[in-house]
Formats: sequence, structure tokens, C-alpha cells
Amino acid sequence: MTYLTAAVISLDDPAAFAEAGKSWANARMSEMGAVSTTASQIVMGGEAAGTAIVAFEWESIDAAMAGQAALYTAADMLTLMKDTGVTLHRRSLMRVQAEFGTRTGDFGSVLYLGGPTLDDATAQAGFALSWGHVQTGANGITALANVAGGPGSFTGSAVTWADSLDAMMAASADSYADPEIQEAIASSGMQVLGRVITRRLF
Repeated sequence: MTYLTAAVISLDDPAAFAEAGKSWANARMSEMGAVSTTASQIVMGGEAAGTAIVAFEWESIDAAMAGQAALYTAADMLTLMKDTGVTLHRRSLMRVQAEFGTRTGDFGSVLYLGGPTLDDATAQAGFALSWGHVQTGANGITALANVAGGPGSFTGSAVTWADSLDAMMAASADSYADPEIQEAIASSGMQVLGRVITRRLF
């Protein structure tokens, strides 16, 4: 499985940041070794509202470390961050444990999960059950396990990608109503600690 570095940032100019990502910055990160790059702004999320999550995907932790070092020595990327008023609040390293569908859509939902870190087989099985319902209203789901996130209560997260938030939430409610999924959640010790809703920047 691949790794993600997820940076939570503030932006003075989200529109310019999004345009740069769509036109050249995403390709620039690929040159630095990133498998993929996405950015989403949190719209509904308590005190996190207005911040953005930029996620870089890497083949390994070594690649993630090398890519971060390259990012902060690249003149064009430093200029982009300065011009759009980027302020870094936190950065976490996560591992992709399970994935279904595609990371496409104008909107997203991030569930912060607590409890013990799941082994890969349990994560795959559990999220496969959930995807059986969620796919009726979403394009994809990515389950992530924290590797290095600093002090905090959440041990993982689940990102859902969708074109319609109403359809996604209806499918999510249907999933949680399934007794088999309720049993899987209870037996794993997993807890949902919170949710934020995002709109895609690029």
C-alpha cells in the first residue's frame, strides 16, 4: 500500500492555489515523486472550517521524506505558497489500508476514527462491507491508518469522494444501519470521532 502526507493549511487565496494545482503544481509534485496530489477545502468542520487539506501520495516513507525536502527547496513551489498565503498547521503521515472506487468528485467527507489501529485484513473486510452500501451515493472511499500524526485522539480516517453530498450521506446512513456493519464496528473497537465536509480544489 502507498503512503499519504496530509498537510492542513490556511490559504489567503484558495482560487489561485486551486488554479495552480490544476495547471502546473500537480505535475510538478509528480516530478518530485508524488504518485498523486489532491487538495480540498474544509467547508463544514467546526473550527477547521476554511482550512484546506493537501494530500501527497508516495510509494514509501523514504519517498515521502525526499519529496517533502524537494518541495521546500523548489523555488516555484515556495513562490506559490508565498503568493497564495499558505500557512502550515499540521502534517501527518498515513498509510492507505483499503480503497474502493475512485478519488473523484467535487465533494468529500473525512471521518476521523479512534480506537485500536486495524490490521490490513480487518480494514479491507470492514470497508468492503461499507462500500457495498456507500457506492450507491459516492465515487470512492479511502481508508487510512495513522503512522506519524503527533499527539491526538484519532488513529485513522476514512475519506469518501462524491458528486452529491446528499446522496453520499443517504448511502452512509444506509451503511450504518446494516447489522453486519454494526457488528464489524463493535468487534473492531473502532469509533467515529468526527467528520468534516470538503469541496475539491484540485
